[in-house]
Amino acid sequence: ASDVYKRQVFDQPVSESEAPGYFEIVKEPIDMSKMREKVESGEYGEGSLAAAKFYRDFSLMFENCAAYNDEEGEVIEEAARLFSLVPETFASQCALALKKQKKSGS
Repeated sequence: ASDVYKRQVFDQPVSESEAPGYFEIVKEPIDMSKMREKVESGEYGEGSLAAAKFYRDFSLMFENCAAYNDEEGEVIEEAARLFSLVPETFASQCALALKKQKKSGS
């Protein structure tokens, strides 16, 4: 797969034309654009509850991917690569949030 494809595979909602039968298998679709909208609108809330909701959506995105796609293939490989980055990224963002909290005296 091209690098452009890899960068965009989870960025926008899946369409029926690119993934026939997707919505018969996946009942709760989620993608990075929807997650960005939720962050920007404050839908996740604040603090650790927001972090848990965000992590749940991120996990759901990969569960959906695994439910629809073959066990082997480019989409699953990209999902695995991205998911492997989650613990480090999540931990660093939690540490950053705690530092900001301490500085503001909360």
